[in-house]
Amino acid sequence: MSNRGQGHYQAFELPQQRGRIVIIHGCPPFGNVDADHIFEEYQKHASSGQLPFRRWPLRAHKLRGTMLTHYFSQNAGAPYQYVGGADNTIPFENAPVVSKARDLIQARLRQALNIQIEFNEVLSCAYMCKQKMAFHSDAEKGLGPIVAGLSLGAPALMHFRPCSRFEPDVNKRGTILSLILRHGDILLMDGSEVQQFYEHTVVPANFRIAATARLISPENAMDGSAKRAIKLEA
Repeated sequence: MSNRGQGHYQAFELPQQRGRIVIIHGCPPFGNVDADHIFEEYQKHASSGQLPFRRWPLRAHKLRGTMLTHYFSQNAGAPYQYVGGADNTIPFENAPVVSKARDLIQARLRQALNIQIEFNEVLSCAYMCKQKMAFHSDAEKGLGPIVAGLSLGAPALMHFRPCSRFEPDVNKRGTILSLILRHGDILLMDGSEVQQFYEHTVVPANFRIAATARLISPENAMDGSAKRAIKLEA
């Protein structure tokens, strides 16, 4: 555990130097004032329809008919093929609370880790009671090597395990890292190999909103393989 500037963080190096996972902890009660305001504003904008959260159809499942994701999502900034591309994307100027979430993520990365980055996309996900995000990786073409997310609301468990394409033996694909994400925490996945070799899932305890920021290039919009991304998995 380390301290730098405001707040403190924990860093976890993945095996074979395949990147690192970092939690920048919020500082309750007063250090989380920005996160508190953003969480409240997200709910107001979702309720008014200014942020059009929706559940997207699963593209890979073995059941008949249409199934929807276990969470609600809305994208801002650059289109992201994982969740509907341009159809589910609005500009940052139409989503001021998302811009505030991005600004907070970038500021905390600078303060705690001296990382200077300007993200051009934020995927906001809202989880109701008993909703979760299945195992997946952010490995589509055109995604930058740094992914950072702000947790708001109820705590959540985040698990990492090897991807099946690199470890086909299910007996060797156990969880290698489990973390608790609390209100105001920022989770950083640092390094492209984090997404290439590992997948992750998030299981909230109750109502939660997560704002995940990325740097996306135009290559992602042309990546047909991204359409496979949303899948049903325990």
